[in-house]
Amino acid sequence: MKAYNEQWIYNRELVTQAERWHRKRLLSDDQFTAVRKNYPVDFRQTNGFIEIGLFLFTTVAILGCYLLPASGLSALLDSRTVYGLFNIGFGILVGLVGHRLINKRLLYRNGVDNAFVVTLAGFLAFGLNQLMPSGLSTSTHYLLTLPLLLAVLWYYGDTLIAFFSLATFYAFIVNGLLSVSWGREALPFVLMAVSGILYFFARNPNLIWAKSPVRDAYYADPQNLVEWITLIVLAASGNYFMVRELHGLLLKPRPAIAPEIGLSVLFWLLTFAIPVVYLWQGLLKKDRMLIILGILGLIGGVITVHEYAALVPLNVALVICGLTLMGLAILGIRYFRQPKNGFTDAPDDDSPDEFFTNAEALASIQAATSAHQSPTDNARFGGGSFGGAGSEGKY
Repeated sequence: MKAYNEQWIYNRELVTQAERWHRKRLLSDDQFTAVRKNYPVDFRQTNGFIEIGLFLFTTVAILGCYLLPASGLSALLDSRTVYGLFNIGFGILVGLVGHRLINKRLLYRNGVDNAFVVTLAGFLAFGLNQLMPSGLSTSTHYLLTLPLLLAVLWYYGDTLIAFFSLATFYAFIVNGLLSVSWGREALPFVLMAVSGILYFFARNPNLIWAKSPVRDAYYADPQNLVEWITLIVLAASGNYFMVRELHGLLLKPRPAIAPEIGLSVLFWLLTFAIPVVYLWQGLLKKDRMLIILGILGLIGGVITVHEYAALVPLNVALVICGLTLMGLAILGIRYFRQPKNGFTDAPDDDSPDEFFTNAEALASIQAATSAHQSPTDNARFGGGSFGGAGSEGKY
């Protein structure tokens, strides 16, 4: 039912976690071999640099194949309907070729298949909008395109498509609000509310569908991206600088300096309150994403204060902030050399161990190895929780 073998994706995550445990000598060589044997992963993948090169090369090749017949049939493509059907037909052809390559070459996010997925969605969306009646509002075009992108996202689970889907949804909200008289004033509050709702469901996908570790692994990267973007939009929508400057850009005629906005005290409060809540929840739940965004939000708040109430020149402010951040980093490194309250400065692997330290993963690996190896003193299993997107849980 999906473009990729869902079980292989789940197996890949299990094997990746087993590799981390094996490097820490929590699994023996025989146990790790047993895990790899019982959970095969036959995808063909590459490293990040080759993946980017393959993505660009394949995209250029597909566009070249598109421009060749489009140039030859330019006289026939003057009609909006014919042009739309041509793009949809070419998009379907791209999808069929991509499906063939994925199944024959066993591709999974190695650049080539990503290029086919993105160009497929692009041609279908462009052709669909060509077939829509003239005179529709921009927000209507966004709204009618969104189901197509969500269908592609469901089938491929591609991170770029998740980004385009989310961008299309936000663009629909922004354009729809700006078309009404009260929309400009309500825009920040609507974006904050929508972002909060999207983040809640992204963190709790089992409220939408039944819990399935295999399916969760298939959509783990898009889910993680949605969480990051929604939290960023939520914080930016409450930031005084963003609200004031965007409000100034939307005024006609556009003023040289953005005027003061209504409820300015509230937005000044939100500028610091939202990052503080992120940081508080991040420290409480040991959530790396919230900690990072909380710190960045506070930095953005300081920059906002400097923008409208500069106490020192910009170069002096940069030096002071740089020295302060360096000092805090050094103190943090020294303080957390010994683990304290679940935090440590010790380097870890590419993602935290608790990503798959859950009942399903433990049961699967134990079943494959048919043995239980006693953990070392400095790494204890048990007591963890699976929070989704590889960020939340106990150490």
